[in-house]
Order: sequence, then C-alpha cells, then structure tokens
Amino acid sequence: MALLSETSCPWPVDADSCGLADLDPQDSVFIASVATASSIMTRLSAYTVGMCEVEIRPLNPCPECRSWCCGGGDSIALKGPFSTSVWDVTRVRLGADEYPDTSWRFDRESRMLYRVPPDVWPRKDEKWSDAGEGEAFVVDAEIGTPPDAWALDVCARLVKELYLSCSGSTKCRLPSNVTTVSAQGITVRLRDDEVNTFIPELGAWMNAVNPHNARLPGAVFSPDLAAARRGTLSGSGCCGG
Repeated sequence: MALLSETSCPWPVDADSCGLADLDPQDSVFIASVATASSIMTRLSAYTVGMCEVEIRPLNPCPECRSWCCGGGDSIALKGPFSTSVWDVTRVRLGADEYPDTSWRFDRESRMLYRVPPDVWPRKDEKWSDAGEGEAFVVDAEIGTPPDAWALDVCARLVKELYLSCSGSTKCRLPSNVTTVSAQGITVRLRDDEVNTFIPELGAWMNAVNPHNARLPGAVFSPDLAAARRGTLSGSGCCGG
C-alpha cells in the first residue's frame, strides 16, 4: 500500500478558477502547481480532505483468522493508510481476476465491503504477491473526502501564487525564493505552516478543518483487541503464530 506522502492526489482545479484564463491547461508549470497545492492542502487537513487513489490489502496473511480481522465471510471492514476514511471502491481483484461490480457493494457509512450471498470473500491475501499476481486480494479505493467549494477556492488561490512564483511574477504573494521548478515538479522551500503566513485564506481554511494542527487523521482502537492493547497492528497480534 502506498504511503500517503507518496500518493499524488490532485484536486479538480482549472486555470479559469485560478484567474489564469489565458493559460494553457497543459502547461507543465501549471500542472505541477496544481499537484503541489493539492498536496499541501491535503496534508494541512491531516489527510481528511482531498481524494487519493490507493490499493488496499485488507486481509491478513495468515491462513486462518478470527472473523474480525480476516476474510472468509460476506463483509470486510475497509480503511485507508493511517486509518483514513474510504470514500469509494472502484474495483476488487483476486490476482489477475476482477470481481464483477454486481457481486459486491461498498457501504460508505459503515465502511464495509459486502459480498453478495451466498458467495464470501477469500480467507487470506497472498501478501508476498504483487497486485494483479498470484492470489493477491486487492481493493482499489478512493480515500479522503471531496473538497468543497471553499477548499477548491483556497486551492485555486494557492495554485495561482505557486504558478506566479515559478514564473517570476512580482505580483506573487510568496517570497521570490520560495519555489523552484525541476523535472519532477515544484519544490517548495517553505513549510506548510509558513505558506499560511503569506496566504491568510489558506491559514483560515486550515484552522477550520484542522484546528489542532494534527498531522494524521484520528483513529479509534478497541481495547478488546490484543493488537490495540499493545499498540501494534502486526499479524501476530491478530492471528497468532
């Protein structure tokens, strides 16, 4: 499963909404600006706002497990990296085979992936196999939540400032030495919280969605689970052996 920091989650921001209507939407600096602004705002929200596509491997590797941690039944609880919320499921795979979307249903409220009876999910995931190979059980999902109108407006403002900074414009609110452009995109030398200083709208938004400046989304663990009591999510705490 990809780490959140390694996952690209571009927001649906276009040049018109950024006040850059004359700009070519395929401009490499603009595309990099959108990716960087989206990443900054997703991090500032503690990964609760913004949509990211990830591969989830929800089953444990052991051959037999208790029902609350493995498959073998008609439902599986889903959560993204660092307990992020799952917004939607796009497909479910076992090795190279894809389950028909009529054979399962994802319930967003309960975050449960249901199998249509009488079929059940596999009992284990072949963890040593990559997605699409062997008997690797993989759920392709979107995590987070879609940005609302306020978030998109702030993101568009940040995109514009990053673009102007990289274009050498004197109208940019960011210091001239904040950003550099490379083959991989844009490098921001300021920390996220320092960017807030130069773009108050961004700071106001962050204080509303993440007032305690959390770095990761909150998670709740049950004291009834051995893994939670030890503070680990290792396979041995769930299944033994």
